[in-house]
Amino acid sequence: MRTALSIFFYTVVFAFLGTLAMCFAFHVLDIRDVVMQLNRFYTDSYLRFLTGLSGFIFILLSFAAAQAITGKIQREKTIAFSNPNGQVTITLSAVEDLIKRLAQQMSEIREAKADVRAHKKEISIGMRVVLAQETHIPDFTAKLQDLIATKIQEVFGIDEAINVRIHVAKIVSGPDKNNKKRQEPPRDEISIPYQGIKI
Repeated sequence: MRTALSIFFYTVVFAFLGTLAMCFAFHVLDIRDVVMQLNRFYTDSYLRFLTGLSGFIFILLSFAAAQAITGKIQREKTIAFSNPNGQVTITLSAVEDLIKRLAQQMSEIREAKADVRAHKKEISIGMRVVLAQETHIPDFTAKLQDLIATKIQEVFGIDEAINVRIHVAKIVSGPDKNNKKRQEPPRDEISIPYQGIKI
């Protein structure tokens, strides 16, 4: 509600300023009338007080609107839930990294990009994937959607509904260039021969 009011406030203000600028540019307003009205507001103490009060209120509304919009953007970048000992927040980039690691373990996927957005009652995940030619797309995408939703709920303990949308951008043939990377063990697990021998 606060975000909607903030957007409405900024829309009204900018629409008013834009209309005023267009009227000035196309000579819709007579410059003498404008000067006369400004002089009237400047000399009348009551009108000056109303103008100053209006300006102060507009400044407060502007700060409140900016805070509401910034807070909404910040909330959309994280997922929050409460434990008995306090609140826990998870960045959406952490969820995206988990999805990318899951995708890298599947030989059917050649490339994958994930975009996670948190809404009030659900988490929306958009995936853009490049699949191998031999992949049976309906079965594989259903399996991938189920795997992602289940894994996110298990790892992060999220109770919200998870909506996984998959966009198959390309289907390619040929050997998997990432296959070597999948099979290659981590550097800290590679044994170095004769490492215990001292010379």
